[in-house]
Amino acid sequence: MSTQLPLNDVTKYLAENGWHKSSEIRDTFQIWHSHEFPESEVTLPLSEDHKRYEALLLDTIEELSEYLRVSHEALIKQISPLDFDAIMVRAIADDVQNGSIPFDDGIKLLSSAYKLLKHCSSKIQKFKNKSKHLGSYYNHIGMGQTQIGSYVVAIHSPLYRVNSEEEPKLFDSNTSLGRMINKLFYSKLAKVSSVFALESDIDVITQKLLELGIDKKDCDALIDIFGFKAHRDIEIKVNWSSKEFIEEKYNSPISFYSRDAQKIVEYREVLKAKKTERSIQLSGEVADLHRGYDDDLGRAKLRTKYQDREVSVSFTVSEDLYPIIAHAHVAKKVVTLTGELEAVKVDNRMSANFKSLTEWKVCENLEIKELDTEQESPNKAFKSDS
Repeated sequence: MSTQLPLNDVTKYLAENGWHKSSEIRDTFQIWHSHEFPESEVTLPLSEDHKRYEALLLDTIEELSEYLRVSHEALIKQISPLDFDAIMVRAIADDVQNGSIPFDDGIKLLSSAYKLLKHCSSKIQKFKNKSKHLGSYYNHIGMGQTQIGSYVVAIHSPLYRVNSEEEPKLFDSNTSLGRMINKLFYSKLAKVSSVFALESDIDVITQKLLELGIDKKDCDALIDIFGFKAHRDIEIKVNWSSKEFIEEKYNSPISFYSRDAQKIVEYREVLKAKKTERSIQLSGEVADLHRGYDDDLGRAKLRTKYQDREVSVSFTVSEDLYPIIAHAHVAKKVVTLTGELEAVKVDNRMSANFKSLTEWKVCENLEIKELDTEQESPNKAFKSDS
C-alpha cells in the first residue's frame, strides 16, 4: 500500500464502526475489539513513528476489509477520504496504445475538460464574494497522473468550502462549492450525451441543447476534447470523494462517440444566428410540462406568438413554481412570462427558450394574478443545473 493513512483517521474509523479500544500494551500498542465481530482483534501502535506502523496498518486493512466486506481500495477511501473529486477523461481509439496519444491531442483533452469545468462553475448562482471564492477554487484544481491503456487524464477538482455563514441558503456543513460545481459539470455533460444518443435531427438537438444552456464556449471545449481528427470516442467518469454524500445517479460513466463531434459542430454553426431578447414578455397556454422523478426542476413549453409566428417556447420551472404552472396547465389558464429569450431559426423552424425569467403571471377569470416574486427564481435554479 503506497498511501500511509494517518493513525488518527484509522482509530476514528474504528470507533465509528463499532470497534472499541480494549487495552494498551507497554505504552506502545493499542488493542481494539468489536462486539459485532467477536473474533476480530486489531493491533496498532500508539504512534505513527513506530517502525511496525505500516505492517500493522496493512494487517488492519486486511482485517477490516474481511469483516466489513469491502475492497481494500474502497476501505482506504472511507478511512481517509480525498479532498477532491477526480474527473477522469478517457480517449478511446485504435491509435491510442500503451497510454500514449499525440502530444497536441493530449493537451486538448486536458485543457478542454478544464475549460468545461470552469465554464460550469461560472453558471453557479450568485452568492457573496462569488468571484473571490471561485478564484480560490481554481487555484486548488490539480492534475492527476495519466493511466495506461486507453489514454486517461485526471483533473482533481477540490471540495473547496465556503463558510456557511456567508451564504446559509446555498451552503451547509455537508455541501462544498467544489462538490456543487462537480455535480453541475457531470449533470450538464450527461444530459448532452443523452441528447446525442437519442436524437439525430439538428432541429430537435438545437431545441434541447438551448434548453440545457449549451453555448459557444461549451461547444468549443467539447469539440476540442475529440482532438484534431475527431475520430476518438470519449468517456468521462468522476471518482467521487467519500467525504460528501453523492447520489447513485452520478456514478455512471458519460460517453461521447466520434460521430457526436459533427453534431456539436452543426449546433455551433446554428448558434451564430441566435437572437437574444434581454427582456421580452410572452403570453400563452402551458404545454408539455414534465420533470424527472429525482429532479427538483421541471421543464415546460409556452404556446405563444413570436415574430408573427406560432412557437413553443421552453422554460425551466422551479420546485416552488411547479404546482402553480401545473394548475395553469391543467386548467388551460393563460400564463405571461417575462425574461431573457434565446431564439434560433433552423431552415423554416424556430427554436426558442427562456434563458431566465424575471416575472410570471397567471390569468384567472380574465384577471391577471401576479405570482409571489419573493420565491426562488427559476433562473437561479436553472443556472445551477445547466
